[in-house]
Amino acid sequence: MTPRARHRAALAAAALAGCSSDFEPPRGVSSFWVQVEQVNGEAPPSAEAPLPANRGDTVDAWSFRIEARDAAGRRAPFDGMVRLSIEPGAVLDVEAEDEGIAVGRNIRLRGGVAKGIAHVTAVYGPTRLWVEDVGYRPASRGNRPACANGVNDDAPGDVLVDFPADPGCAFADDDTEEGGSFSAGVSKPVAYAVPRIADVQGGGPATPYPTEAMQINTAAPQQVVVTRVSSDGFYVTDLTGEGSGFNHLFAYNFNTPANMRICDRLEYLAGTVDEFFGFTELSFPSYEIARVQGGAECLVPEPTVLDGPTLAGASAMERLESGLVRVEGFHVSERFGPRPARDNVFAAEQSNCDLNGDGRVDFDSQAERSCANACSDDPECSEWTSYAARGNYKITDGSSMIQIQTGTVSAFDPTSRRGEVIDAVTGTLRNFSGGSLHWTIEARCPDDLVCAAPGCAPATKPSKEACVRTRSLDDNDAETN
Repeated sequence: MTPRARHRAALAAAALAGCSSDFEPPRGVSSFWVQVEQVNGEAPPSAEAPLPANRGDTVDAWSFRIEARDAAGRRAPFDGMVRLSIEPGAVLDVEAEDEGIAVGRNIRLRGGVAKGIAHVTAVYGPTRLWVEDVGYRPASRGNRPACANGVNDDAPGDVLVDFPADPGCAFADDDTEEGGSFSAGVSKPVAYAVPRIADVQGGGPATPYPTEAMQINTAAPQQVVVTRVSSDGFYVTDLTGEGSGFNHLFAYNFNTPANMRICDRLEYLAGTVDEFFGFTELSFPSYEIARVQGGAECLVPEPTVLDGPTLAGASAMERLESGLVRVEGFHVSERFGPRPARDNVFAAEQSNCDLNGDGRVDFDSQAERSCANACSDDPECSEWTSYAARGNYKITDGSSMIQIQTGTVSAFDPTSRRGEVIDAVTGTLRNFSGGSLHWTIEARCPDDLVCAAPGCAPATKPSKEACVRTRSLDDNDAETN
């Protein structure tokens, strides 16, 4: 070894010796070890046998243990509150065990340990319990909290006072304006199933997962089939939900989805769940179409025929939202035309409630509001402004009524067919919470409109054939959507 090499080796040995003798692991809490020990009194479910997706209408009890850890992984003597949350889902409250203290979604650690039960809901997919030190110390009962006393209780250079101005105040009853360490910890995932379409619809008027980005369960036994391809998205039905309802969904794609056709089966579907004026939809969808060999059978189900009781039942209609439906023997409203109504009197060409001619019905105007409400209540009146704006118009059988949209049948002019019977109208069912008539049947193509007028189909086709066309084109503007 050369003298230079021996010198370098000596320096390295000295440096290592210095490191080994001077090193001292940092103290204080650095993270939290979190373990979910039981779910509803039993061992946590496995990935092979997950619990059903929680729709937010039930509460599950997660028993947990938390330990504070320092940077070396040893238990840290932390005595303070930590805040609990889950992702995805919501923690409703926390119950402390072993005479511990819990406040809302917060629990106190003593000697670096806490045990308790978190009551959770709206849980789906692999879900984890999160713990974080946000610096919360609840004030004793009867005492004014430091974060609500009008005094700057922390560092002199901090001019911020009390909750919510001072970021060190977690809540108004926080008894310290000092922030927490923001050390955190997370449990291993607790296995819940990915939501089906019926779970996303929630069995009621609104989804239990608003604004949630999620994957939809398309795996067997689910069979998710495309029932309509529209200019702004596509409609799907999960065949395993037939009979119970709530098994249909609209995916809002902003434009016609690429390379898709009615009858396609999806093996992957994901997006952000939204409520658009009462209409549950999946925005920004991602999807994969199953590759099927040869001429596979089309699985699009036959539409549900709507009768009077179904049309009058909010729950019954909600079960069919975004599904294929049909009405038979209804006629176009007799009073339907562009001339303004006068004193809520409607005639063949006189059903326009835009009385001041500004292009819309103003519900802040007593006259226009009264006109629109009177037309809505009259089965034989179809308000002109709604038709001019969205193409919706009313059909009736004399006792029941519903709106339809036949813009996809370009040769059919409903205004020239006032009072005429339409043998059958098939289409997807859309909900809009404004007005008194919330539901609209949107025809997918000329096959869906059966009548004697020009543009109509001569007879009803089976669903396995109706509107089944070639695939949509690839999206040339995909990178700019």
